[in-house]
Amino acid sequence: MDAADLLERGAFDQKALEAYLDQYHDRFWLFHPEAPFFQIADLPLEDPLPWTKLRPELATGNNPTLFDHTTDPDPPEIPYAEAARALVLHQNFVLGGLVRRLGVTSGKDGPLARPAVFLPTGDTLFETLVLNLVPYEPEGDEPLWEKPPLRRKDVEKAATKWPLSGITRVYTWPSRGVLLLDTGKGVRWMAYGPGVEPDPVFFRDPMVAYRQSSKGNVVPLRLSEEKSFWRDFSAMLPAQGGAFPAALQHAGGVQDETERTYRLRVLGQVSDQAKVLDVRREVYPLPSALLKEEGALELQIALRQAEDLGKGLVSVAWQVARGVLGDKDAAELEAFVRSLPLLPGYWANLDLAFPEFLNALGEPHSLEAWREEVFRAALRAWEATRLFVGTGGRHLAALAAGERALARVLGALKEVKA
Repeated sequence: MDAADLLERGAFDQKALEAYLDQYHDRFWLFHPEAPFFQIADLPLEDPLPWTKLRPELATGNNPTLFDHTTDPDPPEIPYAEAARALVLHQNFVLGGLVRRLGVTSGKDGPLARPAVFLPTGDTLFETLVLNLVPYEPEGDEPLWEKPPLRRKDVEKAATKWPLSGITRVYTWPSRGVLLLDTGKGVRWMAYGPGVEPDPVFFRDPMVAYRQSSKGNVVPLRLSEEKSFWRDFSAMLPAQGGAFPAALQHAGGVQDETERTYRLRVLGQVSDQAKVLDVRREVYPLPSALLKEEGALELQIALRQAEDLGKGLVSVAWQVARGVLGDKDAAELEAFVRSLPLLPGYWANLDLAFPEFLNALGEPHSLEAWREEVFRAALRAWEATRLFVGTGGRHLAALAAGERALARVLGALKEVKA
């Protein structure tokens, strides 16, 4: 049964699901004595770690404080369901770094530690699952719970290596050895250690976009700390040597066949080596035109217009900086440029406008409407910059020079043909 027919039916095969879950029932028990879910039953219990290590946004270990002030010596107790969710999250998103347990110095990245993750979503969990059920050949692939349970000897001194390939194997990858410790009411502590060593092979995750690097090798797209992901959409376009994720292509085909409307979530974490700097989620429309040649070309033009004007605004900001500060060294001028609201305001305005443009992709006059949004974003950012700079004599002179530079930049964009 294809995805469109499955959506029309409205549910998975209940009997088949129940038969499968009956077969592997014990492997989904969080505190099973021999095969606890996603864990290793005989990990050493000495020197336990707080459960908060499983969540990258919490302040634990060397994580910077992003959203909370949890401390390692006194972690809060959490319900079993939350512990299970944190466990699955950690195995997929853990960053490589020091482990220093069971004869292993450091662990490798989880499969989704650094790439941007593309998740087409519907109105229900069922719709979302169907949109992401990319057809594939399961031979030689199996999820963790269909394999014999891991033991301490399997991960000690990096004893076990598996090929990092196959959808169900990668999506249930045991990046670290974990054993949640039951308090009787929830979880506060856990035993911890290395996981299975990945043996890198050629595999493209269907929920990840890839591009060709300057060195010619294929690398996953990542989220940036400095900018929203939509500005990197062009890296996925075939004309730029990229490709849309298989899950996105699959969802686009389902959308065309069913004439329904779905959304796209781009998820992931921004990291610096072994530290999580930010956890991000961006939501976009998923228009059918996005995956078609005409829509891709239109998107490429729109992104180029925004980037070209952005580069022009950099020169405007430097013009203002030189007018205000005079003949200062480059470091001082650059610091002043960075303090101006011109560039941040411009991109913040376009962050709000881009989803509407994407939703209208392929419709008549959508590019013209986008260019008007780009102009408005620049003018709003300039007004904020005028208020920021001040009204002293040299400030007004600097703004006048900046305004002339801005007019030249906007004029150049007007002359560009779509």
